[in-house]
Amino acid sequence: MTDSFSTGWRQVGICFMLLAATGMIAATYSIIAVPLAQEYQPSRMVLMLAMTVLAGTCAVLSPALGALMDRTSLRLIMVVGGLLLGLGYAALSLTTSFNQVLLVFGLLIAPANVMLGPVAITVLLSRWFAERRGRAVGIAIAGISAGGFLFPFIIQGLLDAYPWREALQLLGLILALWTVSAALFVVNHPADRGLYADGASRQPAMVAGEVITGPVSLRWILGDPAFWMIAATVAVVTAGMKGMITNLAPLAIDTGITASDAAPLISVFAGCSFIAKINFAMLSDRLGPRVLMFCALGGFALGMACLTQARLGYGVIALGVALTGLFGGLMVPMESYLAPKIFGQHIVGRAMGLLSGVILLALLATPPLFGLIFDLTGSYTGIFWTFCALAIAALALAPALRLQPREPGDVAQELPETG
Repeated sequence: MTDSFSTGWRQVGICFMLLAATGMIAATYSIIAVPLAQEYQPSRMVLMLAMTVLAGTCAVLSPALGALMDRTSLRLIMVVGGLLLGLGYAALSLTTSFNQVLLVFGLLIAPANVMLGPVAITVLLSRWFAERRGRAVGIAIAGISAGGFLFPFIIQGLLDAYPWREALQLLGLILALWTVSAALFVVNHPADRGLYADGASRQPAMVAGEVITGPVSLRWILGDPAFWMIAATVAVVTAGMKGMITNLAPLAIDTGITASDAAPLISVFAGCSFIAKINFAMLSDRLGPRVLMFCALGGFALGMACLTQARLGYGVIALGVALTGLFGGLMVPMESYLAPKIFGQHIVGRAMGLLSGVILLALLATPPLFGLIFDLTGSYTGIFWTFCALAIAALALAPALRLQPREPGDVAQELPETG
C-alpha cells in the first residue's frame, strides 16, 4: 500500500514537470514572437498564426494519439514527445522565413504538446488514482502554470544574453533534458508493479465502476450531450485565456509598457493560474465540479471585463490578467477530472483525445482573431467583451452536466467500434 501510494504521487510529480514544459509553449509565445516579428516582419495576425497551426495540428492528432495511449506505452510516447519538443525549439533557430516557423510548430512542437500534455497525463493519472483523482489532477496540471511562471524568465534571460537563434537552441536543449529525464520514470500502470489505484490493497470500487462493458463507438462518445457540455464550457475559457496570453506582450507594449515590463504580466497570469489549480486540487473532491465551474466562468468573465479597460494602464491590465488566471485556471483541470467520470477509465485516452480535439478546433482562430480585431479596430476591447458574454452564457450548462458513465447501449443504433 505504501509503495503504491508513493509511486502514484511520484507519477503526479512527473506529470507536473512534463506539463510545465508544454504549458510554456502558448504562455511564452508572445515573448518569442518579438524577435520573430523583428526578423520576418509579419502582420500581427500572421504572427499569431503559429498558435493556430499549433492548435489545429493538436486537434487533428489528439484523437489518434489518445486512442494509442489507451493501448501502448505512455512512457515511450512521452520520451518521444520530449525529444520532439526540444528539437522543435532548436529548429526555430534555423528558420529563414515565417512559413518555416509555422512548419516547425505544426510538425514538431504540436505533436510534442499532445504526447506530453493533458491527454497523456489524464490517461496516466486515471490509472493511478480514483478517490484522490481530483487532487492528483489538480496538482499535476498546476505544472502548466508553473511552466508559464518560470519559463518567461528563462526565455527572456536567454534572449537578453544571446542572439535569438542561439537562445532558442539553448532553450531546446533545456526542454529536451527536462522532459526526457522525467518521462523515463513513468510507470504505465499500477498493475506493472502489482499495485492498485490510490495505494489501496485491492482495486477501488470507483475504478471498477468506470469500466465500460461492450463495444464503444465514435458515435457513442460524440453522441453524449455531456461531451459537448464539457467541450463548450472548457473551450470558452481556454480560448479566451489563450487569445489573451498570446497577445499579452503586444497589448501591453501598445499601451506604452516596455517589453521587459510586459514579461512579468505573463508570470502574474501563470502564478494566479497555479494558485487556481492548487485550489482545484484541494476543493474538487469536496465541492464537486459544478460549483467550481460556476466560480471559474463567473470570475473569468470578470477578468475579461477588466481587460477591456487596458488603456487605463499597467495596474488594470495586471488585475484583469490575475482574475483571468485565478478563475479561468480552475477550468483547465476540469476536462481531465471529468473525462474518466463520464466516459470510463478504460477509454479515457480515446475520449480525452476526441474532447481535446474538439476544444482545440475552437482554439484555432482565437490568437489570430485577437490580432485581426486589433488590426481592424486598433484595440482588443471588442474581443474581450465577446468572451465575457460567452462565459456568462456558459453558466447555464453547468447544472445539466451528468457525472457518471453510461453504458454503450444507452445510445441507439451504435456504429461498429472504430480504432
